[in-house]
Amino acid sequence: MELQLFISKNIALHFYYSKDSIADDKVSAKNIFVYFPGLPQIIDEDFFVNKVNKETAFFSVYYLGSWLSGGNFTYENCKKTVELAIEFVKNKRGIKTFDNKEIQWEYNNLHIMGYSFAGNPVISAKISKNDIKSVILFAPLLFVQKKEVEKYLKDKKAIDNFYEFSLFFLEFLKRGYKFAFRGIENKSWDKYFSGKEPRSFIEMDKNYPNVIIFHGKSDEKINYTSSLFFQKEKQPNAKIILIDKVGHDLKKLFDTKQINKLI
Repeated sequence: MELQLFISKNIALHFYYSKDSIADDKVSAKNIFVYFPGLPQIIDEDFFVNKVNKETAFFSVYYLGSWLSGGNFTYENCKKTVELAIEFVKNKRGIKTFDNKEIQWEYNNLHIMGYSFAGNPVISAKISKNDIKSVILFAPLLFVQKKEVEKYLKDKKAIDNFYEFSLFFLEFLKRGYKFAFRGIENKSWDKYFSGKEPRSFIEMDKNYPNVIIFHGKSDEKINYTSSLFFQKEKQPNAKIILIDKVGHDLKKLFDTKQINKLI
């Protein structure tokens, strides 16, 4: 497996591909997936080793204001990261940070992937099915805005527990990851994780790509009913794959064979 790092408009992207994909000094893959992480997740190359092959390559993206990327870590910048990353990959060329030389790539299909926290920014970003064949989400945190959360959880205790955990987790990020997520201490994140940020309300464009969701039935952090509610209220054509005896675990949700069948 080969690995390159790019910096484009303050966004850092790692590119994982196979030597077997290289032809005429260009990376040529049937499917390229652009991956957006959860919080405080950082994906290393070990995750992609058994997923990359001649026909499959991945970009792993760092949100603006996080880890290797520049700028400030804000909700709006998370959505902007999705849009700018897709713009970069669509350009099919980039300057490698290692040797400052250009590398090119091509693909038949471009897909987006996102885990957990990535759900809402990815779904809320302005992207088109003309560019993206499918959006694949794993245990996504889709609904944060309180009016939407109340519709699918309904039970007051469950709603209170959801926001109690969300705010507890935010405080953990502030204590442990304030240097990795530069802006996490901003009060706007308190507003977001307490369900009071109106911009997190999901409004989907008719031109948005098809959505595929993998969600564990034993997920105690993000209830799988949120994915069913998304299908019912936001995108009836979305495919929801519920997995027995699996919690909030990307490795167990990431089923390469099933993904290839669905795309």
